[in-house]
Amino acid sequence: MANRSYLYSLSNRPTSYADRPETISGVSEWNYDVPFMYRLLMSGDPQLCASLISDGLDDDEADEKVKLYAISSNFEPGFARVKRFIDIVRFLATQAPSPATPSTAPAAAPKALSLIDRIKSRLSSAAASKAPPAVAAPAATTPATGSTQLPGWLDETLAFLEAHRDTHLLLETVELDTMSESEEGPLRACVEQELARCQQAGAALDALPQDIAAAAQLLREAGATKQAAPLDAFFGLRFDDDCDSTRSRATEYPLGLQWSEVLYFGLFNRAEFEAAQRGDAAAA
Repeated sequence: MANRSYLYSLSNRPTSYADRPETISGVSEWNYDVPFMYRLLMSGDPQLCASLISDGLDDDEADEKVKLYAISSNFEPGFARVKRFIDIVRFLATQAPSPATPSTAPAAAPKALSLIDRIKSRLSSAAASKAPPAVAAPAATTPATGSTQLPGWLDETLAFLEAHRDTHLLLETVELDTMSESEEGPLRACVEQELARCQQAGAALDALPQDIAAAAQLLREAGATKQAAPLDAFFGLRFDDDCDSTRSRATEYPLGLQWSEVLYFGLFNRAEFEAAQRGDAAAA
């Protein structure tokens, strides 16, 4: 089983494993990474909170459980940044490449023909006059963009997030963190580092110029060449159909445009959690 990051929309900031929201929905999950779009969504006042995936590690004693952390943020500020980011990426995806500069070299002077050359030329012209007319080949066209699918993915992203709006978001990285750590202090430090990356993603978006053409140009440059902070948060991103192609190694830093309500960990809301607790108590 792959270790994943998980993203949810929900109605509270959990203060404990049992502090369940009234409403909660899956938003996305990602194998072995936290995509940029998760971080941008989570950039609206991210704070440490309790994990809702687990109240401890598998081998913990019942009275000595490791406290596990997640990140909670306000939905609307992060979503506003995502919408602006999508506008800029869409602008990038619809830009035609610069046309080639026509050659301005002077034409070569015609070469003097010998008698034999003139005879050959007449024979060639006579043969050509008897041949059927040639069909002109269609002019070569250059697509406006190499991103045939990206605009559709951006549309799907906006539609999905609009349909799953809530007051808060929850980012769970416990599966990724436990790949390298098993104690409470280091596990908390992993989550704090991820929280800082969410803040950096928001700061990077805010640092782009208001003019969309200028913002798109700077975003393209920052994706390809590492810039000074906070723009370094964009480094490694691609803005074409390979934006999430981590399996093929076309990119190592996914944009993160895959969305689903159905996640490996489907978390209980308050009513479901309390019903499950009552069922466990009755079974005991």
